[in-house]
Amino acid sequence: MKVHGGQYLTFKLQNRSYGIEIESVREINRMSEIAEVPEAPDFVAGVMNLRGKVIAVVDLRKRLKMPSAEATKETCIVVVEAEIGHVGVIVDSVQEVIHLQSSQIEPSPISESDYSFVKAIGKMENNLIMLVDISRCLSKKDMLLLEVA
Repeated sequence: MKVHGGQYLTFKLQNRSYGIEIESVREINRMSEIAEVPEAPDFVAGVMNLRGKVIAVVDLRKRLKMPSAEATKETCIVVVEAEIGHVGVIVDSVQEVIHLQSSQIEPSPISESDYSFVKAIGKMENNLIMLVDISRCLSKKDMLLLEVA
């Protein structure tokens, strides 16, 4: 999968840097009250009220098969545009918006079937940034039960 340069919102999960294309980001919120949804998939934290609209909230650590962690003052909910509409994703902390040139991005060396959510690796100085395919992470197939409209 060829990934072109552009702007990425970077964030931390387990002290590792990740990035998502800035075009998919709608807003960044502090951690707020999340109502659990009975029988939802494990990676779904629940739903929240976003200015009168109920949206699903996904624990991105669990979605990426990492252990969950307690929320801190740095924990944020990044609201992104997904196939089912706006979805909140919980991240450990938001870092910054960066610009990566195409020459700074390499395809993921791990095959898509093994780890399909990381589509490429960004390189900035000595740092590696895992570029997440947020649309695949929050695909309609996986999120169908969460449609709240």
